[in-house]
Amino acid sequence: MSSHKKRRIEGVEEKGMSAIEALKARQRGAAASPTQKTQPTLESEEQPVMSSANRFNLLRKDSSQDAAPKSPRKSAAKDPRLHRGVESPVSRSRGTAVAGGNTEHTKSELAGALHELKPYSTFRLSKQNHKVKTGGVVEITLPNKERFVVIGSYGIRVIRGEVKLAGATLYPSETIEWIHAPYCYAVPVLRTAEETKLEFYPDNTARGIRQLGRLSPLFRKMWIAPPEISSAKVTEESTFELIYAPEEASKRSIEDLVPMPAWNKKLSSLVATSRKKASLSTLICGPKSAGKSTFLRLFLNGLLTDRPQAQNSRKVVVLDLDPGQPEYAPAGTVSLVSVNKPNIGTPFTHTSFENSAFTVVRCHSMASVTPASNPDLYLSCAADLFDTYSKHHAGDPVIINTPGWIQGTGLDLLCTLIERIKPHEVLFMSEVGSFDSVDALRTATELAFTELPSQPSKIALRTAAHLRAMQTMSYFHLQDMTPKISNVPNTPSRLKWNASPLSFRPPLLVQYSSLNRGVLGLLSYDYQCPPELMADTVNGQVLAAVEIEDARAFSNFTQEETLTEADDFAKVNVDSGNQTWPLVTTSPEGIPLIPNYNDAALDPRHSRTIGLVLLRGIDMKSKTLQLVTPIPLEDFRQIKSKGRSIVLLHGKFDTPSWAYTEELYERAGVDEENEMMLEVTADMEDDQSEAESEDADGTGNLEDEDTEHNQPGAKPDMTERVSDLTEVPWVEVLKGGQRRPIGSRVLRVRRDLGRNKTGD
Repeated sequence: MSSHKKRRIEGVEEKGMSAIEALKARQRGAAASPTQKTQPTLESEEQPVMSSANRFNLLRKDSSQDAAPKSPRKSAAKDPRLHRGVESPVSRSRGTAVAGGNTEHTKSELAGALHELKPYSTFRLSKQNHKVKTGGVVEITLPNKERFVVIGSYGIRVIRGEVKLAGATLYPSETIEWIHAPYCYAVPVLRTAEETKLEFYPDNTARGIRQLGRLSPLFRKMWIAPPEISSAKVTEESTFELIYAPEEASKRSIEDLVPMPAWNKKLSSLVATSRKKASLSTLICGPKSAGKSTFLRLFLNGLLTDRPQAQNSRKVVVLDLDPGQPEYAPAGTVSLVSVNKPNIGTPFTHTSFENSAFTVVRCHSMASVTPASNPDLYLSCAADLFDTYSKHHAGDPVIINTPGWIQGTGLDLLCTLIERIKPHEVLFMSEVGSFDSVDALRTATELAFTELPSQPSKIALRTAAHLRAMQTMSYFHLQDMTPKISNVPNTPSRLKWNASPLSFRPPLLVQYSSLNRGVLGLLSYDYQCPPELMADTVNGQVLAAVEIEDARAFSNFTQEETLTEADDFAKVNVDSGNQTWPLVTTSPEGIPLIPNYNDAALDPRHSRTIGLVLLRGIDMKSKTLQLVTPIPLEDFRQIKSKGRSIVLLHGKFDTPSWAYTEELYERAGVDEENEMMLEVTADMEDDQSEAESEDADGTGNLEDEDTEHNQPGAKPDMTERVSDLTEVPWVEVLKGGQRRPIGSRVLRVRRDLGRNKTGD
């Protein structure tokens, strides 16, 4: 048997004991023999309690009791905790009591365990405190201060009293605040004042993003499917559920968003300072997974809701300089965003360039998810965005978000940003380690520098790469914004998603060979492939659509080198009057190319990114590029009407494997209710950026399993459903007993276009 095959673990699986059960057992034992010392009475108590449940959710029901045992995942074997045994807080406290009899230490351990088990909500819905209105609207009246957690997508309107959540304070208003609270992020906790009355609205607009789970497993098992919201009748319109206790969370782990006391103190101080200094600038930095994005949202919401809406009309500007995990714009970009409504959601629920809650003022694409690909371009983009803020939004507070790269070149970039922007305060989200980095950042800071404790997520159901893929997929599935709902008060237009595969949509056809072509040409950053391979390289990839505002955007390009390298290809002359444009060549297919053998970059002062496009295909007969993009057609027309050009920028965007397999998942008919799902493995050699290479393994249910090639009956029904889709590019359908490589099941995505090659 080969070494990579899975083996079933022999032995009897013990049922874990919850903290409450352990406490009751100890109380019964103490009552039976009050004068005797605590001694082990059962042999099993001397062994650590093994639990397959998440250690942060001790009351979670073990799903292995209701289903056949599964083979262990390959990734699980790499976890050293599984080899030495993972003890629950209760089992550790019991072992301490047996060994040393330290009663005080035991009580503190049990208190810590029981603290994790406290109910998420301090009240339950009843006939006295709530009623269900027409359309699934739930009205809740709470006479006392309460705390509760709601999972799902919903709108909230305060009628009387006050509600605090995710750093925002909601006052009585006719405006509905829309919230997205999936499992894969910390869920906001709602805290009400006394005599509070509020309404919850089902979010029918969000059904599109929930249905993306039919197209990709990335969007599955993160929304609760509420069978009920109370003892009342089930309403089909409900898209949310109030969670009382951990065992009611549909066998899934929930992390409630509870900021640390040090965070709350600093947030209050910053909001108070902003009242005196309207243009307060704050830069947030720190290591990966320290809670920078969470702190940004809390701070942003606090600034926007510092006063009731009638008295508060301020806007807050976010200078987002993290291309790997941006908050508003798509991954691979840096942007300047003007925000006018609280951000109570996740990045993939509001990835767009314009929304009723915010507007992307200016955006630049690095064609990469890490600044390491071109540090000079990164600084140039940041400088242009900050100049735009200084010219047009200097009266608004600004929050600068930075990537979690604080070593080596990343530290140099941060110090340069601080020296150029000169923020009023720099927040470093860690109090341990990184002493050299902290000293360097403190030296670069002219004004206030504050260290705050990090607050990483306790559960990791998605990696950074998964979240980027979800954000990009959500962006491409956007459709026209929904019109105002007439029967809901003060509801602005909102984002809406199309849950059909991208292959079902008619593409935008762009001429590339005529004199009046739709794009100036294709431009590549970093690796420059030969022109004869360009069509295969960019086909099926994500590109950035860049508007050339002035010919000086090409000031870094030299035509002399272009002429030397491109003698064998047809030259295309660009009539631009007195302006100097780069020489544009063509590929053998006639696609216009802008050679970039010097690895130059567009000047961000004279160009801007208007969005991303997915090159669906290249039609050689009609000489057209087939583009899939949420960019409105009117935007392209306005750019052309101004006499400006558009360049399609290619680089190191993440390969959109999710786009290749959407139709396969759609045909297979897998969804939240169907646990039999197709597993897709990307067989690509994508570049691993420094930011991504340090990602923690926390893929949860998305981890691929190894498969044995001698399992002829592996998912035959799923294979039959997709057997007629053998023409899908870069996807191989494995049938019957066909040998399956390590890490794959039914589908295997193959996409290796030499993106790691240096080109030497």
